[in-house]
Formats: sequence, C-alpha cells, structure tokens
Amino acid sequence: MAVSTKHDSAVDVIDAILEDHRRIKELMSEVDAAPPDGRDEPFQRLVAMLAVHETAEEEVVHPLARKASGGDAIVEARLAEEAKGKEALARLEKTGPQRADFDELFEQLRDDVLAHAEHEETEEHPKLREATDAQRRRDLTRIFRAAESTAPTHGHAHAPESATGNMLVGPFVAIADRARDAIRKARDGGDD
Repeated sequence: MAVSTKHDSAVDVIDAILEDHRRIKELMSEVDAAPPDGRDEPFQRLVAMLAVHETAEEEVVHPLARKASGGDAIVEARLAEEAKGKEALARLEKTGPQRADFDELFEQLRDDVLAHAEHEETEEHPKLREATDAQRRRDLTRIFRAAESTAPTHGHAHAPESATGNMLVGPFVAIADRARDAIRKARDGGDD
C-alpha cells in the first residue's frame, strides 16, 4: 500500500490520492511486465490497492465533493466508473492471471482505471477543494490512510460457501469491507 513520506497531518488528502494513483499505475505496470505464471502476486497487490483506495474515496472523498456546487453529478459519474471497474476486476479475479484472455481483460481494466483517475483529478478534486479548506483536507488524510492498515485475514462474511461463490465475492469485497471498518473506526477516533 502507499505510505506517505510526510506526516499525515501535513499531507493534503488530495496529495494522498495522487500518491495512490501513482502507486496503482506502478502496480499495473508490474502486472503487465510479469509473465503469465508470475502475475498472481502483483495482481493480488493491485486488487488490494484498488479495494483500499476506492473504499477510502467512497467513504471520505465523495461525500465532501458532493457538498460543492455541481458535486453530486461529478460524484455520480465517478461512482458509475467505479462500478464498471469493479465488474471488470471481478471478471479478472474469476478468470485468473494465467488465462489466455487475461491480457485483453486487464488492458480494458487498466484503461478504465486510468481514465477514472484522470476524471477524479480534473473534475472531482477541484470540487473537493471548493467544498473544504486546506486544514480539513489535511485532517482527512489520517482517515483516508486508515484503510491501508487493512488486510484480508478471512473470507467475506456474506460469501457463499462454494468455491464459485467465493470467486464471485472475491478478495476485493473482503478487503473493501475491512477498509470501510478501519475508516469508520478512525473517523470515530479509535486507533485499534
């Protein structure tokens, strides 16, 4: 996961998001560069990073961006992009990195994720700046980063017991659930 090089209280949450975007691009490049039999590990790190990042945005960033003039429409467009990306990621999780059609599916996911990140940076981030002051954005970084402390230690609680059911729910959902819990705990002031 991305870790800030500065103390979180000095980092604007938008800078934390941009740092995540850079790390996601790096992970995508690692998956691209790996041979089919070496993709599992970088792909799982990418899945975890995307789960944590998107959950943190949904919990921390989007609600504030909605408060700006025109923010609702921008956030709804980002949520639609995220839903499309989650569907593509679920297909990739189900397919597995060794399958022949992985490259084609991964290329589409990469294109969608990169376009989504650009839309956030050019459309949503200005709304977030409009809706919050610099100190509030710095304060939000601790909550945004709380999601990074998560790691999947068990299956998803609502997953069907079959292997197929577990593949449909996938690691993304399990990690997103843990990230959401960590964010809510940080928001409530808990450290553990």
